[in-house]
Amino acid sequence: MSKTNLHSLVYILLNISILKNPLLWFQVFIIAFVVFLFMLVLLVEANLFQYQWEAIPSSFVVATIIGGGFFSVISLILLVVYIQGIPTTYVLNDNTIEQYTLSKKKKTFSFLSILGIASGKSAGFSAAGAHMLARSREHMMVKWKDVSLLEDYPQRNEIRLKNQWRTVMQVACPKEQFDSILEFIKSKVKKTKQIPKVGQMQKPSFEKKVLLTLIILICGSFLFVRLPIHYVGLFTISTLIMALLVVWSVGKKKKIFAAFVTLIPIIAVVAAFVIEEVDMSRSGSVYALVIELISIFFFILLGINTLLKQINHNSSEKSYEQKK
Repeated sequence: MSKTNLHSLVYILLNISILKNPLLWFQVFIIAFVVFLFMLVLLVEANLFQYQWEAIPSSFVVATIIGGGFFSVISLILLVVYIQGIPTTYVLNDNTIEQYTLSKKKKTFSFLSILGIASGKSAGFSAAGAHMLARSREHMMVKWKDVSLLEDYPQRNEIRLKNQWRTVMQVACPKEQFDSILEFIKSKVKKTKQIPKVGQMQKPSFEKKVLLTLIILICGSFLFVRLPIHYVGLFTISTLIMALLVVWSVGKKKKIFAAFVTLIPIIAVVAAFVIEEVDMSRSGSVYALVIELISIFFFILLGINTLLKQINHNSSEKSYEQKK
């Protein structure tokens, strides 16, 4: 069931098997992993602030069980509801590609979701999560100008459209139409793909900046507690401010902030050893030290990575100017 003309290509897929859909399962895994991280951060923060450092391994186990349970329940619900596949339609034209997912069990799934939330249990929230994941795929539209890369998987008759950092749409094709659809998409992406100027530095996406900001705040919150290496509050505040400025600033100032965010943690750690503000006597100190070092190294690597990118950009710019 398909229709083709000069300006658009429309085709209908009767069923997309969820068992042969690795992207869907990857998304389920990401949701479960986010739940795991959320619970882990909450539990570890509580352990650190209450100085129950010996309980950190137990918190990791609890977070793993919750995340694994979330993954299992969502997977089971998706298998039960969509075991026969997902009816999907794709509409391609000169400007956009649209995906429509029509499930005969939509009402049943919505009822299960509401019932799950009302139960107040973790399994209930997993049901709601599965419903939200399915609903988020009911109608999707992507403009060709927002697609910077495509990946094709002929063995699965699948094409993935990506922006700078993630897959924005998965296009499943009938086997007999895969080549023609791939060529059509390639022609659209090729026309709209933005080619950066020589010497021009690629800016990180807004989503990446938000993600880095979240990680900075989490790692910074760990350092506010007095851990085995006493990271003084003034250093913690300075590190947080400089790290946030590295993420959100542009130009030459970015390099200055990156230098600060690299040096401040090193100075803070050296100062702690010099004035003998390192205490490993408390129970569970090794676990707390590991978390502290991970946080400190994150800030140092953020600074070094930014500095290297800036230096590489400046070298490319100079080389380009010399060639001119």
